[in-house]
Amino acid sequence: MFIFLCVEEVSWRNDLRIAAVGDIHSPRYLDLYISALKDISWRDAEILIFAGDVIYKGSVNEYRRVLDHTKKFFDKTIVSIFGNEEYESVEEQLIELCPEIIWLREEGRVFSLNGIRVGIWGTRGVLDRPTRWQRRNIPGIYTIYQKRLREMFEGLKRLRKTCDVLILVSHYAVTYETLEGEDRRIWPELGSRRVERILAEIGVDLAIHAHAHRSKVSEVKKGATRIFNVSLPALQKISLISLEKRGLLQYFG
Repeated sequence: MFIFLCVEEVSWRNDLRIAAVGDIHSPRYLDLYISALKDISWRDAEILIFAGDVIYKGSVNEYRRVLDHTKKFFDKTIVSIFGNEEYESVEEQLIELCPEIIWLREEGRVFSLNGIRVGIWGTRGVLDRPTRWQRRNIPGIYTIYQKRLREMFEGLKRLRKTCDVLILVSHYAVTYETLEGEDRRIWPELGSRRVERILAEIGVDLAIHAHAHRSKVSEVKKGATRIFNVSLPALQKISLISLEKRGLLQYFG
């Protein structure tokens, strides 16, 4: 008697669309954001991700304004990370002011979206070279970034075991390739190539970032990972990203 094990890879669709945006810097680009809210087909989106710098220089109450405008169009899950202008000193105020948001602060969570288990790790991000201001004002900034990288790696590795789709959301850029259009001399102060290695090693499906206002490249693919810059000033719109779930069909005969 022979037993045949046949493993066939198949692709099957559960339509999943993610809306994502960063760098609203309210009130600076609030009017642009309100206009962008009207231009997107919200019924197609299952989740909205804020990729940091929603407010301008720690203006806490502006986050509520942005959220109130958003909820006129979208009433599903909203996830947010902190950017460099959501200062650490105001994080708790923001969480208290906007409790309906799921805040990811160097942490991850698995969501069930349209039948798909979606793991999301949220981080402020890492710079290859801290800015001059950071070097002068944040003691141990190099150590902070090293710790953040380790936490990112370990967190993504854990999530990978429990989800169908794995997403990294970082405010700072996760590759230099989406920084085209910015001054090359400051690329190390806008993002990190080191994150690319984590994306490849863990097998992250999607990476979303902001922070690159002048970027001319909004999407690249590094290995199996699709990377999107969702900075509002760069794109002049809210990004709507489509995902496809893939699986293995196993049978005996």
